Amino acid sequence: MTDITAEMREISAKYKDPIPLILGSHSALDARSGARNYGFKSIIYTTKSRAPIYLQNIIAGKPGEFIEELPEVARRDVVVVEDARDIKKRGDWNLAILLLDRYDEVFKYIDDLRELEAIQVPNRAFAVYLGGDSQCTKIERDFKLPILGSRFLLKVENRGELERDYYWYAEKAGIPTPKAYSFEVYSKGLRFKEPINDPLVLKAEHAKRSFERTFIFAADSHDLEEKVEREIEAGNLTVEGLRTARVEQIVLGPHANFNFFYSPLSAAEEWGDVDDALASIYEISLEDARRCLANELLSIDERRESILDGVKRLPVEVQRKIEERMTPSFEVTFHAMISMRESLLKDVLKCANALLLTFAKYEPPGIIGAWCLQTLVTWDRASKYGYTPTIKLDYTTSMEPKKPEDYGLYDAEAAEDIYLHIPVTQDVALRHGGGTNVHMAIGGQYANAKYQRTMSMGDRIALELRRALKKGKLNWIVT
Repeated sequence: MTDITAEMREISAKYKDPIPLILGSHSALDARSGARNYGFKSIIYTTKSRAPIYLQNIIAGKPGEFIEELPEVARRDVVVVEDARDIKKRGDWNLAILLLDRYDEVFKYIDDLRELEAIQVPNRAFAVYLGGDSQCTKIERDFKLPILGSRFLLKVENRGELERDYYWYAEKAGIPTPKAYSFEVYSKGLRFKEPINDPLVLKAEHAKRSFERTFIFAADSHDLEEKVEREIEAGNLTVEGLRTARVEQIVLGPHANFNFFYSPLSAAEEWGDVDDALASIYEISLEDARRCLANELLSIDERRESILDGVKRLPVEVQRKIEERMTPSFEVTFHAMISMRESLLKDVLKCANALLLTFAKYEPPGIIGAWCLQTLVTWDRASKYGYTPTIKLDYTTSMEPKKPEDYGLYDAEAAEDIYLHIPVTQDVALRHGGGTNVHMAIGGQYANAKYQRTMSMGDRIALELRRALKKGKLNWIVT
């Protein structure tokens, strides 16, 4: 355990009335909604330019309160300040909105927020705006507030900028990922040593917004080289951004964000017959089986992107003419709720569990709380992805012949190289996911079914906070 984790756990153990602290961006509305639903005060800190989001979406009131007069509830429950030291002075409240000129100004209020018993709920904006660099150094060293999650795993999303990014962990977990291709960077773009005839995608840092990514799709390596050169000339991509970029195969299939919540509290419990059965099926220890059971799938969402989504709705001949003049951008704009064919959940759960155990092994304590597995689900030959039907979570390259039933298929003929649905991991987010606002107030379908109540990710975070507080184990869920 690191010194700062030990320090933050010692601090949180003394908290009597913790307050979720939320950076106002990304999935803050869901986080605040859940905190309110479970009776917690919250502090949202945001910039003045983004403040209208939270001023015009007041989430206040008591749990279960039927609100008729929103202005009255706002007067009663909400305080808006420009100095965190003023929050304590404003009397009774359950939502404080702290207005800043820059997000990183929050660092000067760390002592005041700790006095208020604040616990940070991390999201991507938190890691980007407060991280300081690709290693999230300022969060890891200087953010002296307990974080409900792992502060040392926030950086793994910065792919290409550190040795152990999420691709590294996915490889250790033995789960399918898109094949990567090496290239050389020069003054006008990039070059491949050998031509590649498969469709490719370049993932690079955005030229103007470092927290955003640029995606360039191409039919083959020659097509990509030409498009990259055009994008650099247009100022949409930089040579420096190419040095940490990744080129990988395009996996053909629908994209989905699987929103999970890992509970250290549940992992320490006995589950009756359930944990024994899972340990036997996966051929793992009872301790690891309980960890897998504590890894709860709450919901699934998908992204809608500008301007790609608009281009896709045009006739193909118009798309071709547009492509000659511009490269469609992939700015995440909307999220929509989706569900998955039930028989395929086993494969996603297997990948998620393998990742969970891998993170715990290489960066203990591993995942805590909210996280998101982002995949493309393709239909392809098992051998292309080294995909094996063994139920064991550890990676295997066993080559003995397998029957369709071994893969969980009961409607396929025997074949040497069977076709099946394969979840291919393309991203891992070790914090509150960006699409969960779609489940706010209505919950995630899998979570609702488990808990027999409305349960969004924000609700589940708040529930874990309440459980930990009741059990006197708040220090278990923070770093």
